[in-house]
Formats: sequence, structure tokens, C-alpha cells
Amino acid sequence: MIRVDLPYPHKTLWPNGPQRNYHAKARHKKSHRNWAWGAAKAEKGTVEGDPVPVRLIVHAKPTGPLPDRDNCVAALKAYQDGIAAAIGIDDKHFAEPTVEFAMPRDGRFVIEVGA
Repeated sequence: MIRVDLPYPHKTLWPNGPQRNYHAKARHKKSHRNWAWGAAKAEKGTVEGDPVPVRLIVHAKPTGPLPDRDNCVAALKAYQDGIAAAIGIDDKHFAEPTVEFAMPRDGRFVIEVGA
């Protein structure tokens, strides 16, 4: 199993976030992919199964409402791409992520890939 702890995705990566500038969104996607790739490479775990189970544990930001589960899955996409690249598989082999909300509310995503 691979477990990575990553920062809360930038607001442009959320479906309800500002979508004014495509270049800014692309820049943020690239940085998030790279963070996930580096974290997954450092973890050096293995994954098995097809589809590969994915569990997202959301530690929401300290203020504001909890995000919707489907929006969390959409914001997770860049991180999934980076993790998939690090372990050498296509992200189409990932199962639909399960989403859990946890405390403390400190603004981060914990992603577990594999059994």
C-alpha cells in the first residue's frame, strides 16, 4: 500500500473554483502531479489488484464548510495522475475513490492506494 500526505488542492483544481485562466490551472495541475509523484516515489510501496482501491481522507481547511465528496474526487485527479506515474500504471486502473472526512481540519489530503 502507498500512503501519501499532500496539501489541500489549489482552488483552481476544484470544479466550483475560479476557471478564468487556463494557463494558471495547467500550472497548478503540473505542480500537484509532481508533488504526488515525489511523495509516492518516496513511499516505495507496492499495489495489487485491478481495479486498484483508492481511499481519500480529507482534512478540510480550518474555516468554511466541508466540500462535497464528488468535488473532492474531481480535485484529486492531478494527485492520482502523479501517483499512477510514480508506480508505473495508468490511472484508469484505479477504482472509484472512497472519500472520508477526518479531523483535525488542517487542509490536507491523505491518499491511500492499494489494499
